[in-house]
Amino acid sequence: MAVGWGIVGGSAIANNVIAPALAKLDGGELVGIVSRDQSRAEAFAARHGARLATTRYDELLEDPAVDIVFVSTPNALHAEQVCTAAAAGKHVLCEKPLATSVADAEAAVAACRDAGVKLGVNFQTRHHQVFAEVRKVIQSGALGAIQIVQCEASAGRVPMQNWRTDSGLAGLGTINNLGVHAYDLLRYLLDSEVAEVAVLLDVGRRDELETIALALLRFESGVLAYVNANQAIPGYQPDIQIYGSEGRIIGRGVTRPWIERGELAILVDGEERVTTTSTVDAYDRTLASFQRAVVDDLEPNPSGMDGLRSVWLTHAMTRSAREGRVVEVER
Repeated sequence: MAVGWGIVGGSAIANNVIAPALAKLDGGELVGIVSRDQSRAEAFAARHGARLATTRYDELLEDPAVDIVFVSTPNALHAEQVCTAAAAGKHVLCEKPLATSVADAEAAVAACRDAGVKLGVNFQTRHHQVFAEVRKVIQSGALGAIQIVQCEASAGRVPMQNWRTDSGLAGLGTINNLGVHAYDLLRYLLDSEVAEVAVLLDVGRRDELETIALALLRFESGVLAYVNANQAIPGYQPDIQIYGSEGRIIGRGVTRPWIERGELAILVDGEERVTTTSTVDAYDRTLASFQRAVVDDLEPNPSGMDGLRSVWLTHAMTRSAREGRVVEVER
C-alpha cells in the first residue's frame, strides 16, 4: 500500500518541486492539496494527479489515505498546522523554519511527540549528495581537528515577494529564507551545536526584514564558522570551505539546490582529490528520507528537534543583531 501524502499550502515550491518529487517517490502518493483558493487547489490537483482538492485543512486531515502532511504555508502558520496534523495522527514534514518563535517551535515538537507521530523539517541542503561524503571525511578524522568553516547561502539578487515581505508572517528575512539551511548544514556536518553567535545585518539594529546576514558562530566543539546568507548579491558563490589541522575541503557550487555540476576538492596528506557533484535531487532525497523514517519507524533526518534547535539559534542571532553583541544560544 502506498504512503499517502497531503500538502497544505499551494506554494510555488509545493507546486513546482515537492509535488513532482512525490510523483517520483517509490511507494509514495499525493492524495490531496489544501489551498486558500478552491480553483487553485483544483488546478494543483489536476496537474499532479491528486484526488482531493480543498480549502479545508480538516478535510485533508480526516482522509484516512493521508499518512503524511507536508506543510508549505507562510512561516508564522507552520507551528499551528503541525500541531493540528499531529492531533489528527498524521506525520508531518514541515517547511523551514519550524516556527517564528521559540514557544511555537517547542509546542510543535511537543505535540508530535505526545501524539506519537514523526516530525521533520525541510532542510534539504543536508541531503545534497556531496555532504554525505563531507561528513564521512570529517568523522574519519582525516582532516584532523576542524578549526574554521566558511559558507555562503545565496540564490543571488532575489527581492522578497508576497508574504515574505510581511514580518508578521515571515518572522525574519534572508535568515529564514536561506540562512537556516546553512546553519543546519554546519550543525549536521560538525555534529555539534552552536554555543554563541555574533551577527551583522544590512538593516543594522532596526527591526526590519534583512537581505544580508553575516554571522560568526562558535560551536561547542570549538569550531569557528562564518556564514554569509544573502539575497542581495548577483555574483553569489554557493560554496563551503572546511579547514582542519591536517587538511581541508573546498566545495564549489554545492550549498544551493538545482546545481547540475558542482565540485568537491578534498586535500589530505598533501594530496588533493577532486570530484564533480550535483544537487539537483536534493528534494527527492529529503522526501524519501522522511518517508523511510515513517515506514521503518526511524528518527527523521532532519528531525523536529533539528527544527527547534534552528529556531533557538535564529532567536539568538536576532538578539545579537538587534543588541549589537555576542549572544549565547539558549536551549
